[in-house]
Amino acid sequence: MFRSYVNLRDRYALPVLTIAIFLQVGLDGIDVDVYEEHFWELRPVHFEYLYVGLPALDAIEYLEGDNWLGVALAALMKIPRERIAWLGAEALRRLREAPLNDQKRFLLGECVEAYLPLDDTGKREFERLLSSEPYQGVKAVNVTTFEKGVTQGVQQGILQGKREVLREQLDDKFGPLPNRVTERLQSLSEERVHALTRAILRALSLQELGLEDE
Repeated sequence: MFRSYVNLRDRYALPVLTIAIFLQVGLDGIDVDVYEEHFWELRPVHFEYLYVGLPALDAIEYLEGDNWLGVALAALMKIPRERIAWLGAEALRRLREAPLNDQKRFLLGECVEAYLPLDDTGKREFERLLSSEPYQGVKAVNVTTFEKGVTQGVQQGILQGKREVLREQLDDKFGPLPNRVTERLQSLSEERVHALTRAILRALSLQELGLEDE
């Protein structure tokens, strides 16, 4: 977090408010964490940043709120086991009715489906709910808009945007990227971009991500 802060501060010469989003660590939910460096009695670095530990937050509370990103991220929050499938279906229903453009609605819906912790039984219940009232049409909206109605050029634009976000995340974590890595990013498939976006949280090097040779 400290390295990312310094890189952004140097690059843009602007104040930076750093917020960590933890997908798998809850801690105290929403709070402040500290990074320090010490030399004997000296403390040359005292860096504070906000964090949001999603697994410690109440999924139902955010599902019912008007923060649409919070509705989507509820899939990563604390959910009663017996309500996981229902929460996923309800989140998609709320996003379908949200005052958002089609692209945002699609991306937030993808977030719900990608992170909802469903086992085989839960998946069957989730699909059953989506075929029942009041959830009929939830899946059809995404299919109609993005798989049938959107042109290939728009789809490529969305993919290129995801590649650019991934490039910035890699640059922030590992420093300036070699040209060969930047070029490799431009040819990644959507599935590979999605996998790397999740893996970057735990990766320690570009080699570990398969983006640079040993």
